[in-house]
Amino acid sequence: MTQQENASSKLVPGAASKMPPIPQGARIQKRPLTRRQLPASSKTPVIYVSSNSPFMSVVKRTRKFLDKALRSNAAAAKNVSLHARVEALKRGSGSGTARGAVVTVMGTGKAIEKTLHVASWFEQQGDCVVEIKTRTIGTVDDVVTGDADDVFGADNESRLRKLNCLEVAISLK
Repeated sequence: MTQQENASSKLVPGAASKMPPIPQGARIQKRPLTRRQLPASSKTPVIYVSSNSPFMSVVKRTRKFLDKALRSNAAAAKNVSLHARVEALKRGSGSGTARGAVVTVMGTGKAIEKTLHVASWFEQQGDCVVEIKTRTIGTVDDVVTGDADDVFGADNESRLRKLNCLEVAISLK
């Protein structure tokens, strides 16, 4: 790299730089993805999709969470007086209280395609609203040198790898 190229890459704060090559005889060992820790009070379940997750299994699990939220909101309305229920229906928030229930389906890498199919399936349903967002998440990989059993040895290093992620938020109308 010339001095001018080196100076121009320092000027751009978000410029991507290549990782240094791994040493001879070393290999990269991928760690499992870290999953976002949700607070206990969170009512938005997250379903992680892998490339070998069955499509209908993801659909049924998502539908189960949506139906559970709908039932719990309908059961909460039973404890209210008749007049309060009628007023809630007039305001449009009677059965629509399930609108607050959102199920998030996430997929990275090869699972993005399957996640997109799930989003398209729920979009074709008449009672669902689908929002699609893309993100980039980071994961840690280990560069292992020498003995394969010595993964956490002192001479090993870690690298941060970026992955594309598709996040689909599904809620009832």
